[in-house]
Amino acid sequence: MQKILIAAIDKDGGIGKDGYMPWHYPADLKLFMNLTMGNTIVMGRKTFDGMFDRHKAPLKGRQNIVVTSAADEYRSRFADKYPASALSFTNDLNCRDVELAKDTKTFYCGGANLYQQVLNIVDLDIIYLSRLEESYDCDTFFPQNPESIDKEFEPYLPPNFINSFSDKMAGKNPFTFQIYTPKPLIIY
Repeated sequence: MQKILIAAIDKDGGIGKDGYMPWHYPADLKLFMNLTMGNTIVMGRKTFDGMFDRHKAPLKGRQNIVVTSAADEYRSRFADKYPASALSFTNDLNCRDVELAKDTKTFYCGGANLYQQVLNIVDLDIIYLSRLEESYDCDTFFPQNPESIDKEFEPYLPPNFINSFSDKMAGKNPFTFQIYTPKPLIIY
């Protein structure tokens, strides 16, 4: 099963404000939907709460898993509203206590705490980043590369990952879609 981190970040590394994305990029939302549909998405509790409060979660057509230290409390709160195949709760970042849908990819989709943990703990296969050209006065940020502090924002990525694809997405709100993958292993 592939483990994929997926994020949209503004020019300053922002990923959210007041529990939700402060921008509307239809092309990026469509890309997110196309990539994640029929698969498993994993999000942190704050991301889930922000989406649920706006009637945007759980996302349809995907197995939604929420990582929270209050998994039992959330499970009992939502058990009668959603089947576990649509919405599950765990305190395990690797979701070992949740029955994952077979033959699906697992997408880690936010927020800041989840991204930080995933980048340091999970053995990722791919990272998808949508890099927005504007700043949106965010209060939540993607982890920053420590070498870029006091410079233009650069996201923290595992040291063995390289940018293997980059494409400028045109439209009303242009952005750059990037794919990062592990460096190929060279055996001498």
